[in-house]
Amino acid sequence: MLNWIIDIFADKSDQARLVTVVLSALVAIFVVLLNQWFNSRRSRRGLLIEKIEELFETSNGYIAACRELIDSLEEPKTSAQHLHSGPQNQDLPKSSVNKLNDAVTKMEMICGLYFTSARFEPKDYYISNMPVVEIMVKNKFVTDGRALVAFEQSEAHVVESRKSLDKLCRDLMAKHGHRT
Repeated sequence: MLNWIIDIFADKSDQARLVTVVLSALVAIFVVLLNQWFNSRRSRRGLLIEKIEELFETSNGYIAACRELIDSLEEPKTSAQHLHSGPQNQDLPKSSVNKLNDAVTKMEMICGLYFTSARFEPKDYYISNMPVVEIMVKNKFVTDGRALVAFEQSEAHVVESRKSLDKLCRDLMAKHGHRT
């Protein structure tokens, strides 16, 4: 077999053609592999950008659910003036609670699957971080001043959550976003 190959490419021009064909094939394979690498990289970046957008939309949903929850507790029958009067047997609006919990779970999933370096801590966004909710759920007796502080702390939690989620999304955009 080896003798047959040597006989076929015995002439210098045949050897030159062999080298040319082999080099052309290697260059073609290299170009295909390089193109595939660029395409998969572009695809991955596109997917990450979509996930950043989804994370941002989910964070907006989280903030909206927090505000809905606080607003529902500020209605006249559950306002700060009435929180001090003892047990209310007030149920939290389930739709707001569910939206809030679903948003936290979805943000945790997106960060866990696509952005592990983002260090998203779901416990920072749990509903239990809003003192006014704890007062309502446990039907605690509190003074007017304590009820007002609970509302203010709950609203501060929403503001801080908005800041930290916006920063998370901005950092991810800077890392994975469009580069010109």
